[in-house]
Amino acid sequence: MAEPLYEWMTETQAVEALGEFLAERSPALTHLRSTMAGHGQPPEVVLEDSLDSIPPMWEWITARAADLGVDPRPLEEDPTRPSWPSWARHGMLVDPHPPAATLALVDGYISYLAQVITAAVPDAQWRVGEHIIGNYPMLNYPVLAAGGHQIFLPGIPLYSAYQSAHGRHPMSGTEMLAHTRRTITALRGEGPVAEDNEEPLVCVVAEVDCFDVGLRPDLAEDHPHLLERLVAELTDRDGVTSVHRYGPAALVVDTPDWNETRLKLWLTLWLQRHLHTDG
Repeated sequence: MAEPLYEWMTETQAVEALGEFLAERSPALTHLRSTMAGHGQPPEVVLEDSLDSIPPMWEWITARAADLGVDPRPLEEDPTRPSWPSWARHGMLVDPHPPAATLALVDGYISYLAQVITAAVPDAQWRVGEHIIGNYPMLNYPVLAAGGHQIFLPGIPLYSAYQSAHGRHPMSGTEMLAHTRRTITALRGEGPVAEDNEEPLVCVVAEVDCFDVGLRPDLAEDHPHLLERLVAELTDRDGVTSVHRYGPAALVVDTPDWNETRLKLWLTLWLQRHLHTDG
C-alpha cells in the first residue's frame, strides 16, 4: 500500500513523519560523504560547511543526476521505493522519476544544506508545516522554520534533479547559492521572501474537466513577462493539453494526467525558482 502524501496526513501522522525525516538526516549525510569519496570528491575538502561550498557541490550532484537519468519503471513498480527517504515516499513524485541513487544524493544534500542554514540562523527549528491558509503548499511537510518563514528543504533540489534527469535546464550552482541566501534572509525575518509569506503564490481548484488556477495578484503587475514564460513552459509539459490565461492572474489548465497536488507543487516550485531572477 502506498504511504500517505503529506497533504493527506492527520496531525499525528505529520508529527510522526517529521520524526522520521529528522532521524534520516545524519545517515543521509554519511551516505553522501561516502558516495562523493567513491567518485573522487574528497568530502573533507568539498563539504566545509560554508555558503561557498554550495555551488561546486550542487554542480557535482547535478552532473550525477543527469548521468543517472530516470528510472525506467513506473513508481508503483519500482522495488527500490521502500529504501527512499521519507520525504520522497510521502511527497508527490511523478513518472518518469529519478532513480533511488539520485534521491539519495538529494537527501544527503538536504542534510548538508540544513547544517549550513542552521549555522547562519541558530534560531531555525524543524517543525510540521502549518498555515492559516488551508491549501498552503507545505501543509504537514517537515519544514525548517524561523522568523515567520518556513521552508521544505527538499522542494527546490528535487525540482532541479527532475530537470537534470529529463535533460532540461537544472538549477546551476550559482542559482542554488542564491536560493540558499534568500532562505537564510527569510528565516531571519528579513527581505521580500519573508514579507510574502502570508499569501501563497498559487491557488488551484479542481473543476469538472480542468483546473482553475489563481496566481498571487502582484505577480501579474510586477512580473508580466515571467507569467508568459510560465504559461509557455507549463503548456510544454507532458500530460498538459492546454493552458488558457483568462485574466492577469488567472489560468485554466487542462491536464487529464495531473492532479491538483501535482499542479500546485509544480507551479509553486517553478515560481520559487524564477521569481527572484526575473529582470
